[in-house]
Amino acid sequence: MYSSRKLVIFLILIALLAIAACTSDDEEESKATAVPTQETIVITASGSGTVTLILETIEEAFEADTPNYNLEVLSGSGTGGGIEGVFTDVLDIAAMARPPEADETEQGLQYFKIGFAGDAIYTHPDVGVTALSKEQISGIFSGEITNWSEVGGEDADIILFLRNDDDSSTQSLRSSIIGETPFPETAAQVLTSQNDMQMAVSGTPNSIGYGTWPSAVASGTKVSPIEIDGELPSSPDYSIKKEIGLGYVEADSERVQPLLDWLLSDKGQAALQNLDIIIG
Repeated sequence: MYSSRKLVIFLILIALLAIAACTSDDEEESKATAVPTQETIVITASGSGTVTLILETIEEAFEADTPNYNLEVLSGSGTGGGIEGVFTDVLDIAAMARPPEADETEQGLQYFKIGFAGDAIYTHPDVGVTALSKEQISGIFSGEITNWSEVGGEDADIILFLRNDDDSSTQSLRSSIIGETPFPETAAQVLTSQNDMQMAVSGTPNSIGYGTWPSAVASGTKVSPIEIDGELPSSPDYSIKKEIGLGYVEADSERVQPLLDWLLSDKGQAALQNLDIIIG
């Protein structure tokens, strides 16, 4: 009886040792075959409100196609603020609503051209006027034309929203159509951002305003673009457009290159065109 008990205990010990040996072997094998975890690389960007909104819109698609890279888009700080952030190593990318200036290039700013963004004249969706000539637009924004019936619409007063004079869309409107003619004092309001303009026009019947068209597309705001002399703001021949791109310094080129490569890929180009960005 005693011998039998010793035999059982001995067999149990043998079994436990065998299990421990197998577990140890499995752990060693697991360690040997485990794939090292790759560090997630975060690309930070800020600058032009229009371009940061574009980056926010493509962020998810870029990250899905580019493992271990995250695109972190910070609040817009203007093109100049984005460039300053790149130069001071606060940002990896400056979102730019213009090409770099000579002194910025001399300081080492590298530049990637995304394409062109049309500056659109747009209206409340119920206005019903879909096309205007440059002369008619000039008349509206100078205060000479004040009723939609004067340009083929209903008999209703035109509600005019503006941006301030140093805004890039205002500068595009002046250089392309209205020149230095003063805006009328009867304008409804001078707004300070793309988003404010879009919300004001989409929420105010009989209103008209202007801004960068891809920004309106990206935000999904319900406004209607005006065809100007036969061209919509997504057309390559549209006359009111500005170049947009990304700025960075040489030290960060390896870090930002995957984003640049993705933007040049078929998926990236399709994403940009879906925002009515003019490629070229």
